[in-house]
Amino acid sequence: MTKVNFILFFVILLMALAKINSQHQSRKLYFELDQQKEISQKLNSEYSQLQVEQSTWAMHGRIEEVAKKLLKMKTPEPKKIILLEQP
Repeated sequence: MTKVNFILFFVILLMALAKINSQHQSRKLYFELDQQKEISQKLNSEYSQLQVEQSTWAMHGRIEEVAKKLLKMKTPEPKKIILLEQP
């Protein structure tokens, strides 16, 4: 009888250790998931800001302003504009 009790004791001990390990892994993974969600939210926020910035930089008025100021370009006179037709 003591042999059976001894075996049962070790089985229960192993099961308890397995449960503790499982709970630890679960908490560890939940913490990692929470961190990844925070990173995801930050990246989504940054992506939205970058989209706004891109649309601002790509506006026709902004491009024209940069062309005039930095590149010293100007709009050609209407008589110098040549329109080409596609065949």
